[in-house]
Amino acid sequence: MPNYSIRSFTASDDLRMAVLVDLEGRPLFLPNVYATLRYRDVGFALTTIKKVLRAVGMAYLWAATRKIDLEVELRSECFLSVEQCEDLAFFLRLDRAAQDRLVEASLDVRESKVVRLEQVRSGGTPNPKRTLLSAVEGGYRIRAVANFLQFNHERIKPNASQKPRKDFAKARENAIAALRAQEPRATSSDEGDAPEGLAEDLMTVIEAAFEPGSMTNPFQSDFHQYRNHLMYWIFTETAIRRSELRYIKVEDIDHAARRVKVRVSKTIARTLPISEKTADDFHEFVMKHWAKIPVKSRRHGYLFTTAKGDHLSVEAINLAFRELRRKNQLPESIAPHALRRTWNDRLSRKIDSLPPDKRMRPEEEKQLRNRLNGWSKKSNMEQRYSRRHIRVKADSIAENLANELRNKEDE
Repeated sequence: MPNYSIRSFTASDDLRMAVLVDLEGRPLFLPNVYATLRYRDVGFALTTIKKVLRAVGMAYLWAATRKIDLEVELRSECFLSVEQCEDLAFFLRLDRAAQDRLVEASLDVRESKVVRLEQVRSGGTPNPKRTLLSAVEGGYRIRAVANFLQFNHERIKPNASQKPRKDFAKARENAIAALRAQEPRATSSDEGDAPEGLAEDLMTVIEAAFEPGSMTNPFQSDFHQYRNHLMYWIFTETAIRRSELRYIKVEDIDHAARRVKVRVSKTIARTLPISEKTADDFHEFVMKHWAKIPVKSRRHGYLFTTAKGDHLSVEAINLAFRELRRKNQLPESIAPHALRRTWNDRLSRKIDSLPPDKRMRPEEEKQLRNRLNGWSKKSNMEQRYSRRHIRVKADSIAENLANELRNKEDE
């Protein structure tokens, strides 16, 4: 049965790389070129690249059920038809078990003029059971594959300057539009308010627990205490993601300028400010702890490592917070991403506290928040945080009004 999987490894530039391979382990040319040029080379995180490749791999799996050589079709001017793109969208919305059942069923079906998957019959047996994913996940897959098709369309388009090539280009654009039109409408969490950050009294407890030498610090060795302390403050001051923090190299932090370079990002690479104290903590950790790791073991240059010098994993970062929660009996909500949300709450309060003449316009605030968080220009995350901040202020005003009305009643 056709099968596509993702393999990851450390490339020659010391960064992790993911590739889509077929059943025999051969890399697929077009998907991997696309993932490299549009994602890896511009700093997207490995998890994002894997997710995109996984969706593209499903498109190749669909092609196998329809006896289509997708590599050939994507190189041709004919491309895919509107009907095929609609059929592909249906396949992408299925869960993996349902996709596998359709693939198995297609192996027993002779070629026919039927073009829609829902018309496939398995040798007289009932239709395979089909289970749809959530609208959010199904929509993501469709967008990911549509972007991949768009990339290949643009690659061919420069050669389509004359008729009938213009007609072919228009047909490809219509097919991609048909695929995008199949994206299900979803009221996801992205359309609601952003999750709230941690309360300030809880942040005080966390800060004390990460302090080296603290009785509430769950780690024993100086290396782990000072490393985790530095991680905590970079998380707290920059709103950086876990996948971004682990790829910080020693050379990425400018002690004098108090800046940290985010070289590998889920969306946008950027440079972020840190406090003078955190810059000093960085210098102290490097000189007293990181520099004592054997040179061969830290040749990769990554700042956050194990005591032996191995590059720190996302799971190891999660472990630091998990152990801190266990030691201090703190809620499960305490995690790196909660610090990112807390940073955004603090930014909102900071902006509100500015004198009216020094406050920035809404569009300027959006640009500032997008840049510091590493959100793309198309992201609606800034709107979600703004909506929630307005809701919190509105709730506070309404509560004060309600109390005033009851107090007036008691007078």
